[in-house]
Amino acid sequence: MEWAEIRRRYENGAELPSMPGARTLQVTGADDEYIYVSHRLWSDKLTRAYLEKAMTLLDEGKMTRNYGDVVDHYRTYIADERPTTAATVLKDLGYLD
Repeated sequence: MEWAEIRRRYENGAELPSMPGARTLQVTGADDEYIYVSHRLWSDKLTRAYLEKAMTLLDEGKMTRNYGDVVDHYRTYIADERPTTAATVLKDLGYLD
């Protein structure tokens, strides 16, 4: 998926279901470098380069598509930048089961 499409999808915000038992994740916007997110107690951003690296690894079959396991893989192979949040976005984009 091209970043321009992802940016258009999230630039006006979106509400994404989180992992089972967690509250809904609020995407508050997107630009050329980040997806901006907030939760009940915090707000942050996900880096485009990290998400694109995860998408490449997923496309190449080098990272699990299992939503429950991808958090650890993301933290290990990509970055320790909100891995659960990144997994939620990747699931919404259709990259995870």
